Amino acid sequence: MKLKNNYNSYPLWKLFPLVVFILNPKIDIISIPDYWQGIRLDDLIILFYSILFFISNKGKIYPNLIEKNKFGYYWILFFPYIVFSMVLGKIYGVNPQLLIIIRYLEYIALIIILNQLDPPKNKILLLFKIYILINFLVVMLQYFEIIGGLTSRGPACAVHVAGCLDKEAIKTICFLNCGLGFMKNYMHAGDFINNRVIGITGGPWELAMNLSISIFALSYFEKNIKKNLLFIILTIIMLLITQSRGIIFGFIAGSIFLINDYKKVFKLFSLIFILILFIYLIDLFNYQEVINNKFLIDYFALIKIIFGAFTGNLPSENSIMGTGLESMFYRALSWQSSISELRKSTILVFFGSGGNLIYTESLLIRIFTSFGLIGSLIIVYFVRQLPLFFIIFIIVTGLTIDMFVSFKIFVFSCLLLFAYKKNKEKINY
Repeated sequence: MKLKNNYNSYPLWKLFPLVVFILNPKIDIISIPDYWQGIRLDDLIILFYSILFFISNKGKIYPNLIEKNKFGYYWILFFPYIVFSMVLGKIYGVNPQLLIIIRYLEYIALIIILNQLDPPKNKILLLFKIYILINFLVVMLQYFEIIGGLTSRGPACAVHVAGCLDKEAIKTICFLNCGLGFMKNYMHAGDFINNRVIGITGGPWELAMNLSISIFALSYFEKNIKKNLLFIILTIIMLLITQSRGIIFGFIAGSIFLINDYKKVFKLFSLIFILILFIYLIDLFNYQEVINNKFLIDYFALIKIIFGAFTGNLPSENSIMGTGLESMFYRALSWQSSISELRKSTILVFFGSGGNLIYTESLLIRIFTSFGLIGSLIIVYFVRQLPLFFIIFIIVTGLTIDMFVSFKIFVFSCLLLFAYKKNKEKINY
């Protein structure tokens, strides 16, 4: 009873950073030259709470802040290997991105903060529900071109066009709109490409990932499909609007392993199928065109593109145009660039090059090219105790999405896995 009362009276100073991490829009408070993304409220919160907990623990990092039984220990333990791979890459002529180290350190700080905040499961699930509801409202307003949204980098257009930005326009460190006369990462209503709206996130794939993780959490911990029926329906509608094929396939694959009760799994998939069929038949949200363009594609050509990235035998760009596989082709070009760096030395194949791109267009390709065969095996060992549904989800989506660069996706993943670890400890106890 005492534990329950403590969770119900979870202090506001602990809840506040979680609300910011989940709901804060992409507003750059401080812009940095030559980078699309600047310093945001999330980053300042990370810095403030890192200092707060470092001081409150009298500088005792181990075992107060970092300890084997705490959440995320293996993530922190992997950091020296990243530095090692980057040094190797530099030696062999690769140009590892320093921003990767900075982002990784930020994630370590986030893990330490979450362990200190110790958010209860019910608060995490509540925030996920609020996230789904707020996003559905914003997504509808964006889809019907009533409002715009704050993306990770703003409209993709030339700097001289009014209301558009190129990162080279930021010459010095500056604040908010940097005197440009417009909010530099704001996308106006109706300007979203193919009407793939973003909600309160930085892009459609980030929205789709976070929604999927939210539903996984609600379904796994509450184990009541009827109770969460509204959230499931809203999420499916938004997933269809985002048109993120890889994430939708990952969501379906992860859902198969989500619930041990196969009768409930069958009911869940029956519900999803009926809902999608209904939306398709009435052509809600122009979904018939989305299905035809995004999902009814030549999957043999898709496989050829994937293998072509590894063999250096990609089809010509002209042969891909108009097939619905354009985005996959450009991803494969990015993969090819990262894979080619490993050919500079056999040592890089085994230990990785540290990563020559900030965004690799695939988490799986990032892991292999950045950390090599040895690092990949270490990661496989470290993640072996994660829930199977989450591993399947990350593998499928990770083929075409590099979620490492998204702070929001890392936050949602950590909150799900933090609640999973605490729940597992409670059961074992």
